[in-house]
Amino acid sequence: MSGVVYQVKGLDKFLSNIDKKPKKLQQSVAKELNRSSFRVEGRAKEMAPWDTGWLAMNIYSHKVDTLTYEVISPVEYSIYQEFGTRYMNAQPYMFPAMQEEYPILMSRLGKIVGV
Repeated sequence: MSGVVYQVKGLDKFLSNIDKKPKKLQQSVAKELNRSSFRVEGRAKEMAPWDTGWLAMNIYSHKVDTLTYEVISPVEYSIYQEFGTRYMNAQPYMFPAMQEEYPILMSRLGKIVGV
């Protein structure tokens, strides 16, 4: 989505602490973050408004850094679908997908690090 970033609260602090842990733990966390990004991608595609299907077909996740993944929609009107305009109601898909994934991600990361 152009210009909008959703971040998982507390994840930055968690990830900075992971950098000090053994490599095997870092790899497990990276693998779970990758899986999580694909779950968000899939759910956002399911929830995206469907007219021509262009928006849903252009949502994807990718690796930015070792422990950083993005789920984006580069379609120029995606931001208007997510937030609406004065003429059109919002039809959010990205934020609800992230909200659904948050407890799953936190639970799985907790199990990996033993919290």
